[in-house]
Amino acid sequence: MASFHVLTDSTSDIPAEIRQQYGINYFPMEFSTTEGKSYIASLDWAQIGSHDFYDSMRNGTRYKTAQVSINTYAEILREHLSLGKDVIYIACSSALSSSIKTAFVVRDELRSEFPDRKVICIDSLLSGMAQGMLAIKCAEMRDEGKTIEECESWIEEHKLFYNQCSTTETLSYLKEAGRVTASSAFFGNLFAVKPIIISDTKGQNLAIRKVKGRRSSFTEIATQVSEFIVQPDKQTIWIGHADCKSDADALENEIKAKIPDAKVKQYVIGPIVGVSVGPGTLIVNYRGRHKNEQINLQS
Repeated sequence: MASFHVLTDSTSDIPAEIRQQYGINYFPMEFSTTEGKSYIASLDWAQIGSHDFYDSMRNGTRYKTAQVSINTYAEILREHLSLGKDVIYIACSSALSSSIKTAFVVRDELRSEFPDRKVICIDSLLSGMAQGMLAIKCAEMRDEGKTIEECESWIEEHKLFYNQCSTTETLSYLKEAGRVTASSAFFGNLFAVKPIIISDTKGQNLAIRKVKGRRSSFTEIATQVSEFIVQPDKQTIWIGHADCKSDADALENEIKAKIPDAKVKQYVIGPIVGVSVGPGTLIVNYRGRHKNEQINLQS
């Protein structure tokens, strides 16, 4: 039996088989169309298929996202705490979602109801599968016999070594959602070029450069990953795609050409991240050098 339970949220993008393998649960967020049709942000695409979702965006549908509600936090936390288990929650970056603030409120409200239980909430400073990788690592450490406090300390010490490098078909989704940091000059000329985006130390998406052509962006990302990854033979590189499987395959080939012993897995970018990045997005998630090293090289 697990000594404590590991939870995350809809931005973690952890595939179902991995959640099942490690016993990871998540707090679902919500998303809705501008006309008011709402969906639960299921990582298993329970209410709308991933292709239909991304195709609707290509055809002009715009969505907005909502953080985890107070009632959802309370319901799911009670479910786990009632089993006599402590909980560690690996949350979406506070720079991208205010969900963790709500989690703190609910945690404090439940203390009197479950005085003998612990709820630890961690701001991952990430979203997407890199956030999911932290949750997986936490579950692995738990299963090795580490305490919840040891896991908390490790994650806080190592979370800035979990990296992401991505490209999008267009920056318009990230810009409209306020989910990217870049100069006005960067936005000024994006014709026939593709942005390269990383996650920074503040938990934001940082646009660092533009390259000419879609395929060139794959080469650029593969180069970035090969330069900053650590111990590639001891980790899984996760490539997320927003309904562009053939492009993910091409990017995987580029990465394996530069890192021959790389173990790569693919997943479909979930609906919450998908609303912000748009169809055609590719995100590579991996454990590497400290994010400051990448950022300093861009300055």
